[in-house]
Amino acid sequence: LLFRFFDVQDGAILLDGQDIRGVKQSSVRQAIGVVPQDTVLFNSTIKSNIQYGRVDATDEEVYEAARAADIHDRILGFPDGYETVVGERGLKLSGGEKQRVAIARTLLKSPKFVLLDEATSALDTHTERNIQASLARVCRNRTTLVVAHRLSTIANADQIIVLQEGSIAERGSHEELLALKGVYAEMWNNQISNEGDSTAPTTPVSREFFPCSDGGLFT
Repeated sequence: LLFRFFDVQDGAILLDGQDIRGVKQSSVRQAIGVVPQDTVLFNSTIKSNIQYGRVDATDEEVYEAARAADIHDRILGFPDGYETVVGERGLKLSGGEKQRVAIARTLLKSPKFVLLDEATSALDTHTERNIQASLARVCRNRTTLVVAHRLSTIANADQIIVLQEGSIAERGSHEELLALKGVYAEMWNNQISNEGDSTAPTTPVSREFFPCSDGGLFT
């Protein structure tokens, strides 16, 4: 719906107060960056896969995005460096490396809105924690929408919406939802118990909300 593959029939989706049905698809998509669960990589070089975020980017801009995603040094450790061919769907890279490439791609695009779609759910807990700082750089100063089942990735969000059977069951901050002792609190307690860690995790979403107020954002 955000990318306007489909338009809503009832209600409206507003970005900066603008109904996206009245906005060009190209303008909407240019303003949104996505880090998905399963990163789509092409059977090409690491550099070209990162550069897909902004095809006119210079090599130095690609390197800077990779540094921000904490993968630059790792890439330089490969025999062919940035010219390393990643294989079909990135099969030559680990799960963590693929996600860092996706993060670098999004940083290079520098969108106003970021969508993290189960961005760390396919990773083990150790790898997930290692890339939290990179995700934080993606989200900084940007309005961020996080889709997650692993609640540690959204605990610091300004507002959490809990969906149950296709409807909104609860909404509020992490603390507010825990105080309700409802669906969210039960899921949180179950996950904390399974992970054996009762401490609040470091998450990529900051407490601050950064609405995009540039009236010329869309056309």
